[in-house]
Amino acid sequence: IFYLDASGCHGLIAAPGDQSTSAAWWNGSYMDTRAYGSGLFEGKYNTKMINLQQGGTTSAAAICANYGDGKWYLPSIEELNLMYINIGQGNALGLGNIGGFVNAYYWSSTEIGNAFAWDQDFSNGDQDDVAKDNTGSSVRAVRAF
Repeated sequence: IFYLDASGCHGLIAAPGDQSTSAAWWNGSYMDTRAYGSGLFEGKYNTKMINLQQGGTTSAAAICANYGDGKWYLPSIEELNLMYINIGQGNALGLGNIGGFVNAYYWSSTEIGNAFAWDQDFSNGDQDDVAKDNTGSSVRAVRAF
């Protein structure tokens, strides 16, 4: 669990390990999928939009949507940042990297337009815009509860 709301009943959980260490964001086509959600619980909508527009099985969003019971998705950039801060290398509570993240970039579902999407460097917390065809980023699925 990397996020819990004030009620303590709802939140977000990360998959126990990476689903890929070399996935591209896209499925072979530069296009605007309208996956602009950047906040909490917006990764689910983004993932749905990416998969509706792009199709396929090899994109970061498709990998997450096909993980486990099908309720998983590619996190938004804010959800990804909460993973870094709460269970990753940026853990402010001193618990360390309890999520088992590698010191690498991770894809978010938040797109910037036809050619770029946001990812986050888990070695230092930096967020960058990266070309969607880049295969140098890892993928970690999340789900809401």
